[in-house]
Amino acid sequence: MKRTKRTGRLSRYALLLLALLCAGCAGGGPITSSEGAGKWTAGYAYAEIPLPDEGPFYIAGYHNGWEITEVRDLQRATALWIEAGDCRAALVSVDCVGLGSDTVARIRDSLADLIAETGCTVHVIATHDHAGLDTLGLWGPVAQDGKNPAFMDNLVAACRDAVLRAYEDRRPGTLYAADVPMEEMYRDSRDPQVWDPMLHLLRFVPDDGGAGIRVLSCGAHAESLRGANTRLSRDYPGVLCDLVEERTGDRALFLPGAVGGLIMTREFLDPFDAEENLLVTGQKLADYACRPVEERELEAVFSDAGIAFSVPLDNTVFLYYKFLGILGNEALAGEGETGYALGASLSVLRLGSRTLVLVPGEIFPELVYGGGLGERAAHPERQNPEPLAGILSSYGLDDFFIVGLADDELGYIVPPDDFLVDEGAPYLEAAKPADGSRHYEETNSVGRGCADAIANALRELLDGVFK
Repeated sequence: MKRTKRTGRLSRYALLLLALLCAGCAGGGPITSSEGAGKWTAGYAYAEIPLPDEGPFYIAGYHNGWEITEVRDLQRATALWIEAGDCRAALVSVDCVGLGSDTVARIRDSLADLIAETGCTVHVIATHDHAGLDTLGLWGPVAQDGKNPAFMDNLVAACRDAVLRAYEDRRPGTLYAADVPMEEMYRDSRDPQVWDPMLHLLRFVPDDGGAGIRVLSCGAHAESLRGANTRLSRDYPGVLCDLVEERTGDRALFLPGAVGGLIMTREFLDPFDAEENLLVTGQKLADYACRPVEERELEAVFSDAGIAFSVPLDNTVFLYYKFLGILGNEALAGEGETGYALGASLSVLRLGSRTLVLVPGEIFPELVYGGGLGERAAHPERQNPEPLAGILSSYGLDDFFIVGLADDELGYIVPPDDFLVDEGAPYLEAAKPADGSRHYEETNSVGRGCADAIANALRELLDGVFK
């Protein structure tokens, strides 16, 4: 497609695109961008992930060795194809607790022909579904891989199928953005009480008058069925997307936000009933998603940039699981407490004026928006990195939302000043300080250096644009 030539002084945004074209990239795929393309093109498809004939099928997110007892609804891989001009990307939302970079690499490898043909990037995002099968290997019997190999093969195949059919479904149209404030939806089980109250929306309207596509993103764990559940389900992202399609006719895709901390949806029933709580949660979110709201049209200018970086690996349990072959993340020589680091990637997608920051883990909202504990933190002498919102704002990128668990799962990304591990059994037992503060999330974190590594990677990715 021919690009529109602009005359006169280059805008700050045009300079961004030019720099992105000239910068290096790893992890997220080649940097591509378009300017003045005129039209968005988008496509959508999903594929259910079938259960293999033979188990065991361990459920993820809570307990070791728990197997599913019933299938409420099958997990899915849902793909959005999005392009403008010469920039093309596939976003794949997978109903699962998380995916390591090794599984993401398998999915990309399965799409090698399409990537070579179109030059697209492929981003794989887990919805953080706590009612799906173990896709990380951490919830089998202790020290045993909880992943079912045949199910993982089916997952990769479903992602490939969804992307290929989304590519075939592509049509020109118009893209809109909106943000809907939500009230009384969330609870935060760890101080400080900070979360993103917005439901972030993208809506694609095809020129042919057919079904549109909606991207729905919010920052809460997908665990409205709670910890006693043993039924396989897509949890609230599935109910939300199904209801939006039922009410509007548009197909829907869910992306998680900054869920660390630990942010979850509230329990809406007393006494608690898991199924009814799931339905009420999905219905409340769908009410917000379908509420009349002022939208803004996004110019068909698209860029996709990624950066590879490393994170010090302090968690000795993660290292043990790595040596057992359970965790497939790339291990590197590093300066962490174990002498190793993990390779990771971070990506920034620009869709007109809107920015999506793809973070490989469960980042605490205060690391994005600010508002930490200050003197009440476990280690107030430590300095937290600049909040990601501040970094983005310094480059004029104020219209953004976080996409968590993207292209990898590094676990919880915890503020350094409140990072506390048990002295006797670090990363095995949660620290229990005298003030009663919660420190469970550290046991499922790569380590204290992760927050700084994320902030530094984002700054490095954007730094070459304006300096």
